[in-house]
Amino acid sequence: MDYEFYYSRDSGNFSLQLPSEQDAIARFLLDEFVLDQAGYHGLLRELHALGQHSSWQYQGKNWSLFVEDGDVLVCHHSLLELEHEPLPDKLAGSELTLDEDNLQAECGLVDLIKLVEQWQVFVAGQQAKLNGAYR
Repeated sequence: MDYEFYYSRDSGNFSLQLPSEQDAIARFLLDEFVLDQAGYHGLLRELHALGQHSSWQYQGKNWSLFVEDGDVLVCHHSLLELEHEPLPDKLAGSELTLDEDNLQAECGLVDLIKLVEQWQVFVAGQQAKLNGAYR
């Protein structure tokens, strides 16, 4: 999985960029954990504890993460809600569809672990620079 990390000195914002088909993974990490190192540590602890044929899921505020046999699916809750709620009668026959781009993505468990670990290193390094540790 290809990724790039960014920090904007002007805005003070951190961001990570993944290929467009995996953008939901970046949004999941930023929306659910922002820069919460303890949250990332907890997520990594759970992911590292999984065996090759394990299943696990994380339910966040806006996103869910599902792990099944080494495969990861990140999905926005709006997609999960639609599975259980029928469209109103007015909309049922229309051409309207939900744009699922950027609302779900898949990757391998090993790739996700590597991404989260590298993201933590990047964020910690930038925060240390901001706090004057690298003077």
